[in-house]
Amino acid sequence: MAKKGNKTQKGFEEKAQVFKQEAKKNLAKAQKNLKMAEQKVELYMKKNPAKAAAIAAGIGAVVGAGIAALIKVKGRKK
Repeated sequence: MAKKGNKTQKGFEEKAQVFKQEAKKNLAKAQKNLKMAEQKVELYMKKNPAKAAAIAAGIGAVVGAGIAALIKVKGRKK
């Protein structure tokens, strides 16, 4: 029975190693995509500063309204 457990453990470790390698590849790909997106946003901001400021203000307003709504709902529960 000990041998079967060792095989199972070894199989698990091999699969874990494969998953780890895949995760590293996916992380590298995601980091590359994020860097490309960051560069595109920076370029857009430089070409369209007024639009970029308006978009940022709109996002800030939506996030602020969401936080205010959550605080209001949380205050009612007490």
